[in-house]
Amino acid sequence: MINIAKKKLPKAALSVLVYLSYCATSFFVMRGSMAYYGQYYGLPKWFTNDIWSFFLGGLVPFALYELISVFGFKMIWARAGGDLASVKYGLGLTVIAANVFLALFKLIYLAIPLYASIINVIIDPVITLAFVALYLLYAFKQEYVEKSRFRIVLTQVMNIFLAVYGVLALLNIVLAVA
Repeated sequence: MINIAKKKLPKAALSVLVYLSYCATSFFVMRGSMAYYGQYYGLPKWFTNDIWSFFLGGLVPFALYELISVFGFKMIWARAGGDLASVKYGLGLTVIAANVFLALFKLIYLAIPLYASIINVIIDPVITLAFVALYLLYAFKQEYVEKSRFRIVLTQVMNIFLAVYGVLALLNIVLAVA
């Protein structure tokens, strides 16, 4: 198997790519929200365009991901040890891959725009958790962490992603209703 953690991108470059992938994933929903709020609250036209929608759509998911992953991986490292830097790097790449897949999948919003929020709440967590589970299987085979302690890493990482996407789903539900 190829070890993806051998040649690493700089942390800043990986963070920018994760942010841009979240922007791409959230674009259609944010575009609809910006159009609605622009019409309802009379926001200026220069603010309610697609460019602002693209970059604003990724702010909250990226901030949640970074915040929870920083603190979560400190707790995991204290319990499990091992090469968690490689696990965290690989999770960043996994999130990018999942978000690119979701961004392409969300082109379906062009056909059914009224269901964007509903699909966003259901599809995002399911697909991202599937990608993360497959990556963790890969990390287990690469032995980034001792096999006896990998159970700790598996449960903690999945809990981190469940927390991030649970909060994002709750925000999407609230914003869809409001």
